[in-house]
Amino acid sequence: MLQQESPQAIYQQKLEETLQRFKQIAPLEGNNWKLQSNKNGYQIHTMADQQSGLLLTRGQGFIPYEREEIITILEKVESRMDYDELCESGKTIFKADKFQIFHQQFKSMFYIISGRDFIICSNTFEEGDFWYAIGTSIELPNYPPIKGIVRGEIKLAGWILEKKEGGTQCTFITFVDPKGSLPIKAINLVATVQGEVVEKIKKLLDKQKNKK
Repeated sequence: MLQQESPQAIYQQKLEETLQRFKQIAPLEGNNWKLQSNKNGYQIHTMADQQSGLLLTRGQGFIPYEREEIITILEKVESRMDYDELCESGKTIFKADKFQIFHQQFKSMFYIISGRDFIICSNTFEEGDFWYAIGTSIELPNYPPIKGIVRGEIKLAGWILEKKEGGTQCTFITFVDPKGSLPIKAINLVATVQGEVVEKIKKLLDKQKNKK
């Protein structure tokens, strides 16, 4: 009898391809990133995808905590609501070490836009002082779209966590197609808000530390 291939093996190649694309678009130099915000040491850039007109979002800043503490927060998909007010719920479907498959649902927006959900696979790639936490959408037959919720596509999402003295230099990039019939301006407004996640994770860690 043939041994069934694990979910991790099935999707690992897709994640590795996503990682390579992530590395290509991450640098500010050589790409068409445009600065949208620069406050409190945290920058938000956006870049338009030439084919769709949708925005890629890039947030960056220094978080004075170790990479392990940040990764712990990122891996808890059920708790994303603690630092992302657009997220409504999260559920882990499969997990093996740093690899996981999960479902996330996001709230409806502007009262007329239906909520969105995604099935995502992710993994963390450790390369010396740089850790890459990468995610992308997949399809699972056992998790079809929910009635009243539009199944979107995360083309690329991820973090660069660079070890620095006293903490971690963080870069977060996301490129999402929410699908459905939506005005580009509304989609891009939400995309820009996602760039605030780096600073929000820093504030969450500050809050957790103060509780101890």
